[in-house]
Amino acid sequence: MPQKLTNLEERAIRLLLKHQKEGLLQSELWHKLGVTSREGSRIAIKLEKKGMVKRVKEFAKDRWTRRLIPLIREVKLDPIKGAPCLSCEYEHICGKEGKVRPENCPKLESWVLESYRNSLKKSSKR
Repeated sequence: MPQKLTNLEERAIRLLLKHQKEGLLQSELWHKLGVTSREGSRIAIKLEKKGMVKRVKEFAKDRWTRRLIPLIREVKLDPIKGAPCLSCEYEHICGKEGKVRPENCPKLESWVLESYRNSLKKSSKR
């Protein structure tokens, strides 16, 4: 069951998702959130306990601190927009062990090829 986040925790996660690969120093997060170091530290600890961030000890700006690295990723649906699967009449029997399989679905193959052609057209216009 997903754990409820406070407003500050949600804001912290949104900030951290903008820095997914490198993360943020705790002090940078506190400043961006406009909270005290004590409150910022509590937020970081709570997010770590919820499994949403990893706190890594680091020597930065002449002192030991923690870097917060998000363990979650933002999900983007753009790559699958328009996929025929959600409105397919065979969706209920499709799957790895189903009568219909994604590996040999003509509708899915056609959509993938058309999406690929469109992406080539977009990239050639740049």
